[in-house]
Amino acid sequence: MSRHLVVAPLHAVVADGGLEWAAGAESSFGLPDEPPAAGELPTVGEVLSAFGEAGCHGVPWFQVGGHDVTRDLPGCPDPATCASTGGLDLGEVTLGVDGAAGDEPVELGQAVTDIGFRKPSGPAVLAAVVALASQAGPLLVVDDGGEHVFVVWPGDDSAHLATQWPW
Repeated sequence: MSRHLVVAPLHAVVADGGLEWAAGAESSFGLPDEPPAAGELPTVGEVLSAFGEAGCHGVPWFQVGGHDVTRDLPGCPDPATCASTGGLDLGEVTLGVDGAAGDEPVELGQAVTDIGFRKPSGPAVLAAVVALASQAGPLLVVDDGGEHVFVVWPGDDSAHLATQWPW
């Protein structure tokens, strides 16, 4: 299991020239032949909603002004056995937010450029990404070494993806 995974909207990665880089990874899944159309970035609220929809939990390393993040991303209910029982722990979660600086609280309507997961459960990240892709469009997932690249598209079947998921 990778110690750190990063998720970003595929159209944003492509805009930064990332499709060529992603194609050169040690392993890849779901990369398109042609870049997807540009789209809107997901908002902080949409990301939090996807976490809740997927039933995930974790430790938010961000604050949202006027909003209790733990409603959508609660702490782990059983840290001692979570990983061994297939729990959906996202680990330590960070958000790259357009216009946010440092430790300042972000707002629910701000656009999210990327999501970082430190020490996550692989099945938890897959569940969260599948839920978010239905709202935000295709998402690229990459590990901290850049060895594995995985794209989740809206409507993808999570059971099928799990058979290919490298984490």
